[in-house]
Amino acid sequence: ASDLLNQTLDYEHTLTALAEMAVPTLAGQVVIDLVEDDGSLRCVAAAHSDPAKSEYLRDLRRRYPPTAEDHPVQRAVRTGEAVYLANVQEHVDEMAHDADHASEIRALANTSGIVVPLIARGRTLGAIQLGTVAPQPRFTQSDVELAIELARRASLALDNARLYGEAQARAHAAAALEFVDDGVFLLDGDDVIRLWNPAAAQTFRVKAAKALGRPAGELIRDWNAVQDRIRIASEPSSGVGRAQTVPVDVQGEERWLSISAVRFPGGTVYAFRDLTEERAVDQLKSDFVATVSHELRTPLAAIYGAALTLQRNDVRLEASQRDGLLDVVASEADRLARIVNDILWASRLDSGQMGVSIESCDAAKLARQVVEALRPHVQDAVELVVDAPEGLPEVAADPDKLRQVLTNLVDNGVKYSPDGGRVLVAVTHTANRIRFRIEDKGLGIPAAEHDRIFEKFFRLDPSMTRGVGGTGLGLYICRELVYRMHGRISVASDGRSGSTFTVELPVASS
Repeated sequence: ASDLLNQTLDYEHTLTALAEMAVPTLAGQVVIDLVEDDGSLRCVAAAHSDPAKSEYLRDLRRRYPPTAEDHPVQRAVRTGEAVYLANVQEHVDEMAHDADHASEIRALANTSGIVVPLIARGRTLGAIQLGTVAPQPRFTQSDVELAIELARRASLALDNARLYGEAQARAHAAAALEFVDDGVFLLDGDDVIRLWNPAAAQTFRVKAAKALGRPAGELIRDWNAVQDRIRIASEPSSGVGRAQTVPVDVQGEERWLSISAVRFPGGTVYAFRDLTEERAVDQLKSDFVATVSHELRTPLAAIYGAALTLQRNDVRLEASQRDGLLDVVASEADRLARIVNDILWASRLDSGQMGVSIESCDAAKLARQVVEALRPHVQDAVELVVDAPEGLPEVAADPDKLRQVLTNLVDNGVKYSPDGGRVLVAVTHTANRIRFRIEDKGLGIPAAEHDRIFEKFFRLDPSMTRGVGGTGLGLYICRELVYRMHGRISVASDGRSGSTFTVELPVASS
């Protein structure tokens, strides 16, 4: 039996062979049951000295599992001790489900029996039931000792096979976790990290080699506070531990993680998904609503107020006053149109519907056209200047898109120069590129915000811009259009004495 049990890790096949080997040398009938996860018993092997009855024995076990409380198998599994039946026929009623079942048990004609539990590491795995059939001699107490030893060896083989299977399953699971996008880490009972997959390493910026064996609190800032917000389930399907979205500090950067957790005997498994980008999108939507609502409210209020004043019959307005109110309506309507235009441009850029048609353009001429179009709307304190030498090569660009970029940049230069000053548009030729430089002497942009100002809906703190507003879309549109024309855009500013925006586009091929 020992040799047989050590031949393979396929424990069901081994137990079947063991049952067949024990008949008829040790017993006339052998049945082996294993305990399932739900506590029920499943017959995995059955053999009889009469080969024709082996299949009948297996079928009988399937139809009538040993569920009666006084059944010898149940007693052995429950107590962890061997059960010896000197006369099986005296115990038929204890084992039978009903009269038909009792009749079938008697037909097997067992004379004596032994049931021995299969126990490994304090856990009952199942039971071996042995029975004698005439003319075999009945079992004696010495046979019980032999059966216990056989069960001990079978238990060890069964436990080893199961442990190997579990190890293989865990190895496959661990390998699979290497490729999933969600982060997974496992903590033992002391909150020490025992598993740390690549997605977790990427999110927390700590390699697995440095994470394993360390307390979670050393790698995840304020881990105790984060852990308190996560509901831990006792099993995956309980629904108690549904994902909670929590902010986590990752090396000074706030990340929003949707985390769920399940506790098991060896610790707790945490699975998470990084929702930082999704949350940023949601924040953009909120910013869009707030920004557009604010920006639309001001011109609408001005137009509404001017229109009500013009409609009044109880106040006589001079011609100059009526012209002034009409100018307000016209200028604010133009402002509304520009806001709506920015929104439409941004929408088309995001959806990929913005087409770009590259052609050869006169860079200097485009710059002058933009400045001349804006000049009537500029306050007297601001001076618009174009510096473009003669003989510049043509630029490869979409003229409408380039005009939009320059208009936005010059308009920004004017808007953020509340004290006046010069706004210069310089056009130069450098190597194989045409460079547009828009320079103002206004409020400037802090160095920390140089990258962010090109993000959608980003606006500088109003306290730094003297209340100058905007939708936060102009520079985003500029960046996207310039990229689509194979160019680049940048800003330089010390945050105090003006800003310089530079746009570089390829020279048109001759």
